[in-house]
Amino acid sequence: MTADRELDDALRGLARHGGQGRVHPAAEIRRRGDTRRRRRHVATATVGVLLVAALGAGTAAIRLAGPPHTIPVGPAGPTPVPTTGPPGATPSPDVVGPPTGSSSPSTTSSRPAPNGSRPSVTDPSSPASGTTGAPPVGTGGVLSGQRRATVVRVDGIGGVSLRDEGGLGEVDGDEGDQLFVFVPQGGDTYLVRVAGAGDTCWESRSSGSAPLRVVGAACDPGEPRQRFTIVRDGQRGGAPAYAISNLSAFLQHSPTRGLILEEIGDATLTTYFRLVDNGPASS
Repeated sequence: MTADRELDDALRGLARHGGQGRVHPAAEIRRRGDTRRRRRHVATATVGVLLVAALGAGTAAIRLAGPPHTIPVGPAGPTPVPTTGPPGATPSPDVVGPPTGSSSPSTTSSRPAPNGSRPSVTDPSSPASGTTGAPPVGTGGVLSGQRRATVVRVDGIGGVSLRDEGGLGEVDGDEGDQLFVFVPQGGDTYLVRVAGAGDTCWESRSSGSAPLRVVGAACDPGEPRQRFTIVRDGQRGGAPAYAISNLSAFLQHSPTRGLILEEIGDATLTTYFRLVDNGPASS
C-alpha cells in the first residue's frame, strides 16, 4: 500500500541518517504493537477476574460465620449482690432498723425521784421520744404548776439538780433534787419549787465576788430573787427551748464555773433549757 511504502521509506531514511541497523517494515512494527495490546488486555481481564473471585470468597466466608456477637448494655446502676444462704433457703427481704426484740439506747435517767419513780430527761417532743408536738404550757401544761418536770440544758449531759451543797448544777447521777414544779406568778414569772421537798424553791444569791448562783430557800412568792422569768425561745434540737432568768440575769453555763446567773447586756444568749414533763405534781 502507498502509506506503508511511504512509512518504509521514511524509516529507512531515518536509519541511514542515524547510522542505525536495519529497521523492520511498517507492517511488522504494526503487528508487534497489536500483539502487545492484546497481551495487556488479557492481563487486565485476568486481574479483574481474580479481584471478583476474591471478593466473592470473602462475602461467602462472612455469611458462613453468622451474625456478629453483641454485648447487651443495661441501664446504669449498682450491680445486684446475690444473697448467700443455705441451699434451698428462701431469701428474705432486707431488714431496715434494729431486729425485733432488740433494745435501743435510751436517754432516760436512772435517777430515782422522791416518790420512787425515775425522772425522765427525754423531751416528749424530740424525735428520740417517738412522739410529736411541743409539751403543753397552758392550763395543765408543764408550766401550769400542776406538773413535775426535769430541767435539761440543750447540748448538756444529764439534768439540772438542786444539790445540798453547791446550789444548782448539772449531774449525771441521782445527786440532789431534779424534779421541779413551776408555779405561775403572773405573765412569764414563776416560782420554781422542788417537787416532794416541802417548801423549797429556787433563789438567786450572791457570795462576795463570786458570780450569782441559784440555791434552795424557803418559798416566798414576795421575794424578787425567787421570781424567775421563763420564756420559750423557738426550738433547738427538734424540741422547744426556754431561756431562764432572774432580775435580768440569765441562767447560763460556764465551762469553768458550771451554772451561774449572769447579765449579758447586748451579748447573745447561748444557754437554753428543755422542760421535760414527768407527770402530775403532788398536792
